Amino acid sequence: MPVELYDVVVIGAGVAGLTSSLKLAEEGLRIAIVERRPFIKIGERACGDAVGLHHFREIGLEPPSYVVKHKYRGVVLVSPSGRHRIIVPGEGIGVDSVKFAQWLLEECIRRGVELLHNHHLESVKVSGGVLERAIVRDLTSGSRKELTAKAYVDASGAIPALRTKLPSEWPISERPRVTDYNAAFREIVELNEPPEDPDHAVIYFNNDIAPGGYWWVFPTSGGREVNLGLGVVMGKGLNPRKNYESFVKPLFKGRTIHSAGGLVPTRRPLPTLVWRNVIVVGDAAYTVNPIHGGGRGSSMLAASIAARNLAEAINGGVSEESLWKINIDYMKAYGAKQAGLDVLRMYLQLMKNDELEFIFEKKVISGDQVYDLGVKGRLSEEVLNSIKRLLSLIAKPSLLNKLRLVKSYMDRAEKLYLEHYPKSPREVFKWIEVVDELYNEYSELMGYALGPRVSW
Repeated sequence: MPVELYDVVVIGAGVAGLTSSLKLAEEGLRIAIVERRPFIKIGERACGDAVGLHHFREIGLEPPSYVVKHKYRGVVLVSPSGRHRIIVPGEGIGVDSVKFAQWLLEECIRRGVELLHNHHLESVKVSGGVLERAIVRDLTSGSRKELTAKAYVDASGAIPALRTKLPSEWPISERPRVTDYNAAFREIVELNEPPEDPDHAVIYFNNDIAPGGYWWVFPTSGGREVNLGLGVVMGKGLNPRKNYESFVKPLFKGRTIHSAGGLVPTRRPLPTLVWRNVIVVGDAAYTVNPIHGGGRGSSMLAASIAARNLAEAINGGVSEESLWKINIDYMKAYGAKQAGLDVLRMYLQLMKNDELEFIFEKKVISGDQVYDLGVKGRLSEEVLNSIKRLLSLIAKPSLLNKLRLVKSYMDRAEKLYLEHYPKSPREVFKWIEVVDELYNEYSELMGYALGPRVSW
């Protein structure tokens, strides 16, 4: 079996894998990307395709105009009845997923990255406490080859191809709960009539239609074309495609251009993004916003942080110690916010339509406050105080008590990931126990059923 040597082997040519590869190649490293799909299919995935512009600014990446399909002035949140709306400010763009990925891929190849498309990661060999080699199979010819590298990056998506093959005692081998995922289905539709609001991404909350999630209308290509989709919490026996076809599709007349389904992790990040000589980024590391499921921007951020630190460490020896700063930097940049929002996510998934309707109707929270919550990951005292004043006039004490509990645990979770995150790998196992205890305690108090661990 032929053996090939690289500085870094990246598993997965999604946005996280391509961003990692591009940033590493810019440092002069020899990179190989292993991707199951053929070249022309790279970039195809079930996604809302909307990204906040601030994510590109944070990592110094500017997409070319031809990959941008639409520009948004913000997001509109719609109550279950459809009668009440919250307008959340913020610039965003809708990208063509395939063109965006192909652009990143071209930039990688231009810098010498080798793409092994139509290749499947078949197995790995761990020796001496590190990942020694990856065995990949060409899906076209059936031939196999061994890839050896100083470091390996798992960017293979929501069902990770690499880290699920690693020793179970490694903390990056953690198996999440089934409820840590949303199952989604979406279509790109060319409408007969333009959408009602072409300038905003519109998100609809209704637990009869999208239990534990939401459905959306994201205009693209000037507004006549839209990205329509629906997500539901996994582990409850729900089928997003069935709900989409029953409730959403009949509302929009037009020609379907493309359909796709998939899983989205909607939880706090993996406890550690590094172990030994392995780094995990993107959906494989749960670097996704737990509330809205957007992961493209945060995946690029995690990939950029990982690449920067790996490039600095690679010549001096790759280990969890030399790579630990990846965790510190990511938790400060985004992971601590995810931890707090994961607490809020569980509460929102428990809310009934009448409670959601109350929040919208009474203007309990403003668009600016929703934006602030999304940016900082905190339920502010200002919001809690406004709710308290409102509920003193309306008999809703149970809602206030629940929100107080939510805020308390959001603050505690954020501190765990920001102020008390382990300074070294030696401390991580004890820290994981504390984190699990916090979320288990919260879910029990709220009556949130976490469900079993996933089987993969």
